[in-house]
Amino acid sequence: MFKLYSKGCEHAVRALAYAHIERDGARFQPKEVCKHIGIPEPYTRKILQSLVQAKFLVAHRGPGGGYSLARPAEEISLLDIIKAVDGHDTFDHCIMGLPECGGANPCPIHLLWAESKTKLLDDLDRKTLAEIGAVALRAGPPPQVMKGRKRATR
Repeated sequence: MFKLYSKGCEHAVRALAYAHIERDGARFQPKEVCKHIGIPEPYTRKILQSLVQAKFLVAHRGPGGGYSLARPAEEISLLDIIKAVDGHDTFDHCIMGLPECGGANPCPIHLLWAESKTKLLDDLDRKTLAEIGAVALRAGPPPQVMKGRKRATR
């Protein structure tokens, strides 16, 4: 199955959406994001740190600390987020996973992907966090896995 971006990127988009929609850009704590979007706190902290390094978030130290958006949601594109989390070369690889694929040695779908990728990247660059924020949060937390617990029978 083709995936546009990683699970970490999905969580980053939802965490930024939370900061924009639920907190209106104000400070938030990793614990509250984890609870709201349903992801583990240690994993979330790593994602938030990568978003600080990419200058999407500002880390606040000291009592009350937390994070806040570094710039308006209207200035953060989905493409920017994907590149910050998954790497700037994330769309530079063969869609079939062939290491030798390229202009001189194209795979069977190289030209199709190259044409589609150009439009896709343009669309992702135009789509902002402000536009996708509400939709990203509306999905709610992912279903929780019942580890080691028996379900009640009716």
